[in-house]
Amino acid sequence: MKIKLRGFLTLLFALFIQISFAQNKTITGTITDEAGLPLPGVNIIIKGTSSGVQSDIDGKYSISANAGDTLVFSYLGFATQSIVVKDSNTINVSLAEDASVLDEVVITALGLEKKKDDDLSSTSIVKVDQLKKSGEAGVLQALSGKTSGVNITRNSGDPGAGAYIQIRGQNTILGDSSPLIVIDGAIVSNNSIGGGTAGVVQQSRLNDINQEDIESISVLKGASAAAVYGTGAANGVIVIKTKRGTRGGKKWKVDYKNTFSFDQINVEWDKQGIFGQGFGGVDHLTGSGQSNTGFSYGGRIDARTGGADTVDTSGAYFQADDGTLYYPITQKNSTAVYNKANRDAVFQTGVTMENNISFSHSGESSRTFVSVSNWNQEGIYNGASDYDRTSVRLNSDVDFSDKLTLKLSSTYVNIESNRVQTGSNLNGLYLGYLRTSPDFDIRDYKGTYFNADGVPTPNSHRGYRQQLGSSRVFNAETGTFSYNSPAYNNPLWTTSEQKNLNDVNRFIIAPEISFKVNDNITLIGRYSLDYYQDNRTNYEPAGSAGDGTNGLFFEDRITESNQNINVFATGNYNLIEDLNLGFTVGTQFFQNKYRRLSGEETNFTNPDEVFLNFGNATSQNSNVSDFTSLTRKAGGFAVLNFDYKNEFLLELTGRGEYVSSLPNAGMIFYPSASAGWNFTKYVENSNAFSFGKLRVSYGEVGIEPAPYSTETYISTGGVFSGWGDGYEGALYGNPLTQSATRGNPNLKEERIKEFEVGFDTRFLDNRLSLSATYYDRTSEDVLLELPLPSSSGFANQLVNAATISNKGVEIDLSGKIIDNADLQWNMNINYTRNVSLVEDMAGSSYFILNGFTSNSSGVAEGQPFAVLRGTAYDRDANGDFILNANGFPTASPTESFLGDPNPDWRGGLGTTVQYKGFTLSALFETSQGNDVWNGTRGVLNFFGIHPDTAVESVASQDLVNANGTVIPAGSTFRGFEQDFGGGPVAVDAAWWTGNGGGFGDVGEPFYEDASWTRLREVSLFYDLPKDLISKIGLTNAQIGITGRNLILWTDIEGFDPDNNLTGASKGRGLEYFSNPGTKSFITTIRLSF
Repeated sequence: MKIKLRGFLTLLFALFIQISFAQNKTITGTITDEAGLPLPGVNIIIKGTSSGVQSDIDGKYSISANAGDTLVFSYLGFATQSIVVKDSNTINVSLAEDASVLDEVVITALGLEKKKDDDLSSTSIVKVDQLKKSGEAGVLQALSGKTSGVNITRNSGDPGAGAYIQIRGQNTILGDSSPLIVIDGAIVSNNSIGGGTAGVVQQSRLNDINQEDIESISVLKGASAAAVYGTGAANGVIVIKTKRGTRGGKKWKVDYKNTFSFDQINVEWDKQGIFGQGFGGVDHLTGSGQSNTGFSYGGRIDARTGGADTVDTSGAYFQADDGTLYYPITQKNSTAVYNKANRDAVFQTGVTMENNISFSHSGESSRTFVSVSNWNQEGIYNGASDYDRTSVRLNSDVDFSDKLTLKLSSTYVNIESNRVQTGSNLNGLYLGYLRTSPDFDIRDYKGTYFNADGVPTPNSHRGYRQQLGSSRVFNAETGTFSYNSPAYNNPLWTTSEQKNLNDVNRFIIAPEISFKVNDNITLIGRYSLDYYQDNRTNYEPAGSAGDGTNGLFFEDRITESNQNINVFATGNYNLIEDLNLGFTVGTQFFQNKYRRLSGEETNFTNPDEVFLNFGNATSQNSNVSDFTSLTRKAGGFAVLNFDYKNEFLLELTGRGEYVSSLPNAGMIFYPSASAGWNFTKYVENSNAFSFGKLRVSYGEVGIEPAPYSTETYISTGGVFSGWGDGYEGALYGNPLTQSATRGNPNLKEERIKEFEVGFDTRFLDNRLSLSATYYDRTSEDVLLELPLPSSSGFANQLVNAATISNKGVEIDLSGKIIDNADLQWNMNINYTRNVSLVEDMAGSSYFILNGFTSNSSGVAEGQPFAVLRGTAYDRDANGDFILNANGFPTASPTESFLGDPNPDWRGGLGTTVQYKGFTLSALFETSQGNDVWNGTRGVLNFFGIHPDTAVESVASQDLVNANGTVIPAGSTFRGFEQDFGGGPVAVDAAWWTGNGGGFGDVGEPFYEDASWTRLREVSLFYDLPKDLISKIGLTNAQIGITGRNLILWTDIEGFDPDNNLTGASKGRGLEYFSNPGTKSFITTIRLSF
């Protein structure tokens, strides 16, 4: 009996072992795409565990599993599949491409791909298809309104104009404010050198990149996501991945794109056409060719007798190039108003043509992408305003084995452009155009002036401030001519005679080699070089206004190179069951070299020939300057990612580095930590909830000072006074001059510390997604120039003195409202609120970022960053105006903070409707609560050009104007009645040319709410049926139309508040004769072979 029982137990145990081995088995198979080509690197995980493998280069895999287990097959850019293990030991899988999945792949700061669901930062993904439909020439402008946390402001609507980008507010006063730009692992420049209250509109170097080459863009907003770069990543990181040849699919693929665009001004100033040039109701007469008044407070134009003006033909005169003669006017008779004719002479419909062709090759062990693109834009001005960009890209991948891969990313860009003067600039286009009196015809702007003795001045410049043209006399002592020129340029002289040439040559090369040590570790080595030369030429013919009165030639040669070496190892291990460790450990070496060589000549010795080179001036009127800087950084970094049960996530990052601009700082360390909880499994049985993740992070990043800030340096120069006189060093043997700023060897980095918390969720079977983030960011030890006593021999010194905070909320909501076979409707909404505050200025009262001495944007303790400051009207304790004896407000004795250029919030609303082959898309964008100083409005008041200054009123009683002149009751006067608190007064030219105009002591009336909402983009595209186009060898064909900036809702008049006078500088909210913005109508054709 015992033997039988023992035998039975042995048989039962053997059967149990057999069943156990039968349940645990090895599953093998091959994973391919829809074309049947193998997919290497596919993740195969047993659901509910961290146990998994990857497919090899042939798409094959092998994994141990039990019957009933679920295998999850996932691959970036493809739809995930889940398959239950049954009887068969072979499971072959075909994965389908899924664009929506691809959209949810983020690119980390190091350029590595990562699923959005596993990311613990607030990184935003910009959908590239919407970027391309925008029709923008630049990547920066195209980003506007497409994600939360990013503020894009345009420089202007000029061809090739750059833009200002801000991520989560401003962090520094003197340091670099641009985000770090990483393209295919290469750190590239986004410099926008220049950007003041005058000059020309500058470009942004990121806009050199051809948008058609871009595959994906990730915007890393938080410090924790950017900490791996340490110093230099304080303003966020924009990571761009360009297109490459793909594995599988057609051997060769050809894509062609053509766009044709019409550009027009989207907002214009109105000019009064009632009163002519003059003052006090009296027309100004030309006289003998001396400068004419700039005011348009003359008599009513329609009150004149009509017919030709009465002229004096006995003396000086001007002969236009077409032979028309102009003589001094002795009586105004003509009732002609030239506002429309002048406008049409200056502006045109701009035209843009883009052609782009790309070739993509897929091979067994190599992949190649080649593209050639040309963007040719003629601006909205009649004359020299254009932008021509040609780019070539070559990206190639070569698999030497299943372990060793070499990648190459490279591009070359050439840009040629002609730009137009803008802003507070006597040569500025808008300044001369808008100030021109309505009864002056600008069209004969060039010709020959003859004085009373018949002596000619060829190439004479005729404008409304010099109606007989510029004249000259020869100075035998200096060997040069002295010109009497118009006070402001005729706008046609600006666009047709002056030259502002720009030529850029740039190349970026970024090779990468990766070696797969084993299934867990990969070594990656990268080198990149970004080099460009930006040559700028400014030519102002003799007879121009301002500095170009006697001729001016200026040339700038700017070269910059960024070299980057990055070597790191990345991999992952299962430490224990359900606990996975991912890691990246590496080192980085970075070098920036910058040089700017500039030369200027004035007072041409031969002003009658266009000579775009040096040698047309005497030595005392020819000056050069040179600046060179070299900075280096060397650092090491480590990133550790812990994943417990696909539920609890932890990321730790540390970077230590040495920075050449801080030689005494030693190693600088930047830590960051992020944690997340994926709570999806607790709600996955809910019909409403599809995915949920909570995340929290803390990170530190930094900003280094400008090169050589720790040293007191000397340079060639001279001695000058505040009145403009002095001694130019170049004329006295180039003596060395000590800097007025004393070097500070104790400087340290500006450090940004940020805490953020947020969540990412999806609902209704992933049809609705909602993400939100709150962040609290503080910049400590911000560099500031503080004054030194004169006894020190210096004017100031850089110190780590200021503190700036930014706190805000970012929300992104997207949804698939309708999703069926024929009709899809998607919508996305983003909301951003950032509150900036300058918390500490170490006793410094105010620091100007940009603007004018009377009205500026700057920083002050207790105020938002870039606060607007100017002079207000004086008020008593109740807030009422303190009036003068005439009943008009007086100026406050001190300046005040009058506006905040930062919006209270910004938002975007995008929607896309697809019906069969049609796709209709629209993007609305809004900025609310931002203020602007409208300096243009004030000056138009001053000169009597604004329509508000052209109204006529009948005095209801005896009125007094600002000068104390009595206007009797019942009389008609140019102006209107207003009560400032002391009874009705007459607001007329006396007020507008005083404290009611742009050149008075008070700026308060010209600070305005610049909130706006606009239809940023709207497009309609149609994909032709494939069965139709396949007959002619096409795989895809698409046609479409796009409108950009077609509708603008704002209380601002005359200009687009999305533009900024000072370009990409930190100064915000300034408007002063900025070149206008544009709206566009674009047609697009796309073909694929």
